[in-house]
Amino acid sequence: MNIKQFHQLAEALFAEVEQQIDTFAEKYDTDIDLESHGNVVTITFENQSKIIINTQEPLLQIWMATRRQGYHFDYKDNTWFCNRSHQSFKQLFTQAVIEQMEH
Repeated sequence: MNIKQFHQLAEALFAEVEQQIDTFAEKYDTDIDLESHGNVVTITFENQSKIIINTQEPLLQIWMATRRQGYHFDYKDNTWFCNRSHQSFKQLFTQAVIEQMEH
């Protein structure tokens, strides 16, 4: 993957994240704030906990920091996968959002 492809894939992921946050906020009738500044997306929940997602261009990775832990994602087979647990970004992101909304 080259840098241009990486940025296109990251932009697509960030757009998907924004859509998912809107869906969660509507479904759970809660206020979730999403701010995007360049290569960083910050999601703030009503309880003031945060999820931060950013690109790591030199490594061609997406990083996500949650209250529980940090994750590093590599792109393969048309999906972003955690390089430790091999779970997909979508699985870990959904789990993190639900956990952080509840606390």
